[in-house]
Amino acid sequence: MTPERALALLRHVPIFQGAQEADLLPLAERGHFLGLMRGRHLFQAGQTVESLYVVASGSVRVYRLARGGRRELTLHVEGPRQLVAGIAAFQSRAVYPAHAQALQSPTEVLALPVEAVRQAVFNTPTLAQAVIAYFARRQAELLGRLDSLVFSELGERLAAYLLDHAAETPHALPTNSELAALLGTVPEIISRKLGEFYRLGLIVLERRTVRVCDVAELARLAGHTVTAEDAAREAGR
Repeated sequence: MTPERALALLRHVPIFQGAQEADLLPLAERGHFLGLMRGRHLFQAGQTVESLYVVASGSVRVYRLARGGRRELTLHVEGPRQLVAGIAAFQSRAVYPAHAQALQSPTEVLALPVEAVRQAVFNTPTLAQAVIAYFARRQAELLGRLDSLVFSELGERLAAYLLDHAAETPHALPTNSELAALLGTVPEIISRKLGEFYRLGLIVLERRTVRVCDVAELARLAGHTVTAEDAAREAGR
């Protein structure tokens, strides 16, 4: 059953959508699923790259540690149908440059042997084009994240995070520690800022579940423009 499940997942991964089933089947046959509980590491920085991972369910946080290991910087949070270690799989320096950790219980990923992935991409022009586009998109995302961390206030970053997940409302929040690592601050300040947003009526908090109540005001705080779709969604709540 694993090849069939793996093939069904790969068909919906953006980087593989231009490929024929015949190109993906060898990958699906060599892949296997791994289950992770929250906090479990998929890999750590410096380990040899052996697999490219696709998130099947749950989410995975990719982060770097500062020297001394006392501070973390979250680079990406990957959800279903997204790649983990996508760039590392194609680098000549075959070690993971960051840590990857499950954010939810359970989280399931599909592990694909990196050599099989490289062979499929090098032999399939449509896949090679998709990989180039993926690299460009990742670079743009990382530059945007660096701009956010360097040039915006925490309130802007938190509002932007909540807006990014507004379509999933209500949704489970990461812990304050995880949010702090994602947004470049400390848990105590995250707690205070969430409480402030709650008192202002921007969100409703129930345990670790959040519902966005005021898309327009969050967009203003984040420096975003509210689209007609956002306004219609808010009016329909």
